[in-house]
Amino acid sequence: MAQKGKKRVAVIQCNGGNRAERVIENDKIVGDCNERMEQYPEGILSCKWGCLGGGTCVDACKFDAISINEYGVAEVDREKCIGCGLCAKVCPKNLIRITTPEFTIYPACMNQDKGAETRKECQVGCIACGICVKNCPADAMKIEDNHAVIDERKCIACGMCAVKCPRGIILDADGIFTVRA
Repeated sequence: MAQKGKKRVAVIQCNGGNRAERVIENDKIVGDCNERMEQYPEGILSCKWGCLGGGTCVDACKFDAISINEYGVAEVDREKCIGCGLCAKVCPKNLIRITTPEFTIYPACMNQDKGAETRKECQVGCIACGICVKNCPADAMKIEDNHAVIDERKCIACGMCAVKCPRGIILDADGIFTVRA
């Protein structure tokens, strides 16, 4: 939940959606994220780690701060979001985390598959290449479970990780350093 007096904001840690290979065609998919997981336990995308796009988080948000974007992925309106954490609680994939607005740089992939498998599954999935780690002057980046992770306590928001990421999975909420793949 949001801490009193300090602004918080939700971050979606997936950028794939329709850019991941489909297992089930869009026109056959119905229901919210929980219903999709129940109806298709094997998944609707070849990336089993990504956003289901069913809008469970959208329905949970009392401030109209989350929508499903053109890629079928949840997206946060940082101006409307108060960081209450309701969306994070209902996300069955645990792809939403709550942070403070000054942390604008974040990895938008939680895929834990090895790089070669990820390349086959999603156009914008993290392949754990380590380029972000090598280019971070603050030693804030690391690869954990085959995807990029940022230590917000060390991050100086220089954007080098985002600019250098060959897959465009490290995003800048301000849009300054984001390289869209």
